Amino acid sequence: MRPDDLGAVEIVFLDEHEARQYAQDRSRDWRVLATTVTRFMVGQLGTRHPVAWFVDGEEQPARKARPGKLYPVADAGSV
Repeated sequence: MRPDDLGAVEIVFLDEHEARQYAQDRSRDWRVLATTVTRFMVGQLGTRHPVAWFVDGEEQPARKARPGKLYPVADAGSV
């Protein structure tokens, strides 16, 4: 998640520990607001569940408010 960037990059790991390490490290990158680890079953709808999320290398509480806008909103000047 970046402050002015919409979309996401998804990387599939076979090991949750490896996914957590990668997300924790990437959350320290310049202009990255947060990273998330999600568990899911390939080919099975409705199985995506958040596992962990990180800001500046620190795991965040599950219910803490996420940084940035959840949905893109057009500026009044660009409409």
